[in-house]
Amino acid sequence: MNRLILERIMPIAEHEKEDAALEVRGLKSKLESEMEKLYDLLLMYEALIKHQDEQSGRIDLLMSQYREKTREQVKRQIETQQLVVQQARNRYHVSQERLLGKVVEEKKYVTLHEKASLHEMTVAKLTEQQMMDELAVIHHGKGK
Repeated sequence: MNRLILERIMPIAEHEKEDAALEVRGLKSKLESEMEKLYDLLLMYEALIKHQDEQSGRIDLLMSQYREKTREQVKRQIETQQLVVQQARNRYHVSQERLLGKVVEEKKYVTLHEKASLHEMTVAKLTEQQMMDELAVIHHGKGK
């Protein structure tokens, strides 16, 4: 691949990698936030059960029904939040894979650029050596 083309492609590949890294950081933050919400719900559920168990001796039928509804509602919130956390985790993992692909792609272009530059230097040295040989032959021919 031509070195000039690679010099134009490399900034694009680097920009795409940076965008993917930014997306990964954002999704990681979102995942952590959702996990914290789930943790808070679990703590609330445990505290609710503990509080209700402490008052179990003094409860009438209506209070018992209210407690059961409250528990079920918190359970549904926990289940919903677990799904949200799983979706956030999946999006995060997909973005990590995309970032890895962008890193590999950028590395490929860097390697190709290095090889193209090395090839150009080798060609330039060979051309210079040929010119020096021709000059030596011409100079040697004039000296006779």
